[in-house]
Amino acid sequence: MIQQDINYYKNFDSIAKEVLALLAQTIEVNTFFLSIVTPIQSFMIKSFNRNAKLICEGDILPYNMAYCKLVVENGLEPLVIPNLGKHELTSGHPATRFIGNGCFMGAPLINEGEIIGTLCAFDINPHVFKEYDLTLIKSMAALISHAINLEKGIIRDPLSGLYNRNFIYNYFDYHQDKTNDEMALLYIDLDHFKFFNDSFGHDTGDDVIKKAAECFLQTVPEGSQVARIGGDEFIVLLNPSHGEDLMKSTQQNAELLLNSLSTMPITINGNDHFVSASIGISFYPHHGTEMDSLLKKADRSMYMAKESGRKNIQYFHPE
Repeated sequence: MIQQDINYYKNFDSIAKEVLALLAQTIEVNTFFLSIVTPIQSFMIKSFNRNAKLICEGDILPYNMAYCKLVVENGLEPLVIPNLGKHELTSGHPATRFIGNGCFMGAPLINEGEIIGTLCAFDINPHVFKEYDLTLIKSMAALISHAINLEKGIIRDPLSGLYNRNFIYNYFDYHQDKTNDEMALLYIDLDHFKFFNDSFGHDTGDDVIKKAAECFLQTVPEGSQVARIGGDEFIVLLNPSHGEDLMKSTQQNAELLLNSLSTMPITINGNDHFVSASIGISFYPHHGTEMDSLLKKADRSMYMAKESGRKNIQYFHPE
C-alpha cells in the first residue's frame, strides 16, 4: 500500500528531496535513493545522482537482486559495506557481479514495526564511510519513517484501514490530471447499522465496519479505490477497463458488492448475523467534474435507495 500511497502524500516529496540533498552534501558518493520493498520487488521512489545516473526514480529491481534485501535482513541497524567486492554478503551478489565493485550503506524505513523500505547511499567505487555518515543516514531514515507514518494518518481511516475522505479528494484530483477517464462513484451506507451498536455495543459495531471494509476490498476490481468517509458510510471509485461500458460495468460491480456483503456472516455471541447496504451512484464526468458535486449526487441517490426498501442500487438522475 505504501508504494501506491506515496502519490497522494502532500509533504513527503519535499521532505525526501531535502533528505537526499543533505546526504549528498555530507557523504562523498555518487547516488542516494529511497526505496519501498515488497517480497517481489524494490521500487525506487526518490533518487539523487551526483554524476552518473546509477539509480533513478521509478526504477524497479527484483527483490532478490537488490542490496535493499540485505538491509531488510540486517534488521533495525544500518548496513555498511565499504567494498562490495570484498564483503561476504556482496562479493558474490548478482548486483556486484553486474557493476564490478563499489560501496553501499543502507538504513531501514520502518512503519508500525515493519521494515517497508530503505534509505541508501551507493557508488560503483569503494568508499570508507565515516561514523558520522552512519549516524546521519540512520537519523534521516528515522525522519523519513516518521513522515510516512504521519502522511499515512492523513489519508487512511484508522479503524478500517481504508482510505478516508481526504484521500478521495486527492485521488480525484490526481486522476483528473493524469487520465481524465470516466469513473463511477458509489456511495454505500450500511443498512440498520444502529442495530449492531445498540444491541451488542460499539466494539461489535467496529467489527462490522472492519468486516465490511474487508468485503469491499476483496470484491472491487483491481484499480478501484475504497474509502470510509465516516460512520457506516463508504465510497468506492470504479474505473472501467479500457473499452468496457461504464454503466454495465458499474451495475455488475455494484450488484456483486451488495451480494458479497449481504451473504457475509458476522458471528456475534455464537450466532450469525448479516448486514446489507444501500448504494447511490453518480458518474464522472457525466454528472459533474467536481468531487463535492458528485458526492452530493451519489449521496442523494443513496437515500433514494433507503426509501426504496434498502439493499438496492439507485442512480443519480438530473431533475
